[in-house]
Amino acid sequence: MLKLPQPFIQLQSSDDFKPKFKMIQQLLLELLDSPVIAVYHIGGTKQTHYSTEPIIDVLVTVKSLHDITSLDEKRLNYHQIYRLHNGYHKKIIMAQFQDMVALNQIARLHIVEQNNQMLYDYLTVEALLTNDTNIIKTFESFKIEALHNSRSIKDYENQKQKWFQQLINKHKK
Repeated sequence: MLKLPQPFIQLQSSDDFKPKFKMIQQLLLELLDSPVIAVYHIGGTKQTHYSTEPIIDVLVTVKSLHDITSLDEKRLNYHQIYRLHNGYHKKIIMAQFQDMVALNQIARLHIVEQNNQMLYDYLTVEALLTNDTNIIKTFESFKIEALHNSRSIKDYENQKQKWFQQLINKHKK
């Protein structure tokens, strides 16, 4: 089992990840009785501004988080996408794994309800990390430091979540 995040890469182009995102997007939107409303490619594999793990981050909106239960137990598990049980508040995180031995993630689904503040927070962070050079540089430095100071993936992800929350609080209108 992985103790630390997958090694960072610096993308020269995000083209390698676009087809995989499109496949995930199509899968989520075309599943029988899919509750998925919208699918967005977010994070470091969408852009080339900062080093990132080779994991496609996907923001998924649904009418209600309760609608996901029927998807994850059968239809998504068939595609090696499983719910991560980590006590997330008002969102569901799922991951697609390369294999169930090494547990290397290929994709991570961040599932939130439509018209929810969390959706707008995700989109705000994405816009800032796409367009604001100072924030991009600060995030790059933060990620490297967090990686070196983390003892586990959970610790690293918690540090990132706190950083994102501080960024959101700073940029709320």
